[in-house]
Order: sequence, then structure tokens, then C-alpha cells
Amino acid sequence: MAGAGICLDVSGASVGIRYGEPGSLISSITSTFSRRYLPPVRPADCPEVLQALIEWLPGEGFVVESAVFTHSPLEPDYYTVRGGLPEAYLNESPVFFLLQVFARSLAKRGYVLLTDSVAVSDGERAVLLLGYPHTGKSTVSAIALTQGYYVLSTENTVVKPGDSELEVYGGTRVLVFDPRVRKLYGVGVGSSEVTKHGYELVDLDLLGTPRLPQEVVGVYLLYTSFSSIGASLAPVRGRKVAKTVWYFATALLKGVEYYEPSPLDTPIDGAVAGTLIKLLDTFSRSYSNAFYEAFGSPLEVFKAIVEVSRLRGSGWSR
Repeated sequence: MAGAGICLDVSGASVGIRYGEPGSLISSITSTFSRRYLPPVRPADCPEVLQALIEWLPGEGFVVESAVFTHSPLEPDYYTVRGGLPEAYLNESPVFFLLQVFARSLAKRGYVLLTDSVAVSDGERAVLLLGYPHTGKSTVSAIALTQGYYVLSTENTVVKPGDSELEVYGGTRVLVFDPRVRKLYGVGVGSSEVTKHGYELVDLDLLGTPRLPQEVVGVYLLYTSFSSIGASLAPVRGRKVAKTVWYFATALLKGVEYYEPSPLDTPIDGAVAGTLIKLLDTFSRSYSNAFYEAFGSPLEVFKAIVEVSRLRGSGWSR
């Protein structure tokens, strides 16, 4: 698209941004802070059809001045924003705005950006771990890395529903975990940074590039804590499947992920609605016997996940 400025490829979705300093923009959205929340983005040639076009004006703070959502697959959504670029602790709102734009753009292309989600793999097959904040996703991810598994995504996961299966296409690649898990669960993975609040960071891209896409063979809704012992799995069935999946699939689209001054409430219509309906259908058909709530100790829960989903190549003898 002519005049689109710089174009970004996000797992096959294309977003154009008009900004006065393209180099600064790319540096900001590929920083460690931004990569904690955004799926991988890369500059690309601008295609004929964009999913979104952002006019980014200079200013203080950050505000979305206008948003125009289009129904035609041949027309992009248009956004005008004013403010600075993403910066940890000082100007975090832009990264969560971009997360919303990416989520809607991906949905237009048949993908879903699941929030509060992790994908762990044995190299060939993946399990999807869902969990509300502070229910153990990062701890289980750190345990998985220590045991030789691959973490495909750490916070927001790109999936594509198919006729018979769900596939992971990528997601966020920076793991943030509580250092207490080292003593509690024998986590031995090396960290690359420490946050202001003492959490450790692992840049997963430094550990290699995983094979993508990968089939999801099991889905688990985590409820783990440091004070829990043992592990208990309970099947998720009936209407609860759709209700649970809908939350994690639409939270970004509907502004549940808060940012100042207020997140957008994007419409669910057209191709976006079609993608979400297909996601629910895929879960109903293919995961009615592979979707569990998981309660207990993060370590014991992960052991149970490995056994139930029959993941290969663990550090435990079975």
C-alpha cells in the first residue's frame, strides 16, 4: 500500500505505521520490554492489502485519537495515535495498544492471539497452558525449560484453528519468572536480565528457534501456587469450554488488558467473528477429551501434563 510508511509482518498479518523516525520505532517495539508482550514483528515489504494502518503523531504520553474499523477484507483498519514510543515504566500504553491492533489484524487473517497463555513443546507437539494472572504459567514454563522442553510462547500465543486441530504459530519470546522457583523446584535455566522488581528474564530467542507451526495435543487451565502440593486434573466440558476459550481469545480485542487512558473495545464482526467461531468449533470437535483444569504444585502439575499429553523426552523416568 503506497504511503503506508513502514510495514510490519506479524505472523502473516501486515500492519503499516506512519512515523517520523522509523528506526526509533523498530528499536522500541523490538526491545526486551516490548517483546515481553508482543509476538515477533519484523519489517517487511508493504503488501497491496494491509490489515491495519496507524498514523503515529508526536506528543507526550499516549492517546488514541481515532479508530475506524472496516468490514471489508480489502480495507485496513485506520488508527491515529499521539504520543511517545513504548518505554518500560515510563510509557507502557503504546505496547498494549499495538497488542490490540495485532490481535484484530491476526483475527482478520484467520489467527487468534490468546492472552495469558503459554505453549510448551517436546519438539514435535505442543500443549497450551492457559491461566489467569499469577496462576503459575511462568513457573511451569521455567520448569519445562529446565527439563529440556521448548517454550514456544510465554504470555500471548498466536494460534490458528483448523478443521481438526489447533496449531501454534508463535508468540511472545521473553520469559519472566520469580527467582524463588530456583530453590523451590530446582529451576536451572540461565537468565539474561533482572527487572526493577527482581524478576528474572530469559530471552528464548537466544536458546534457538523452534519449529513452527506445531499441533496442540492438550489444553490446560492452570490453578497452581507455591503453597500447593500434589496435582489434580479435572476435565473441562460442556458450555464451560466455549466460555473459557472465549475469554482468552477476546480479552485483547475487547480491552480487558488495561492501558491508560483506556483500551479500545474493538468490534467482533466479519472475518474476526468467523475466526473466533472456527476456534470454538475446533475446541468443541477436537479437544473435548483433552482440555483440563489443573490444580496443585507447579512441578507436580507439569509432571501430570507431560504424562497425560504423552509428551516425549523429559528429564523424568516414566
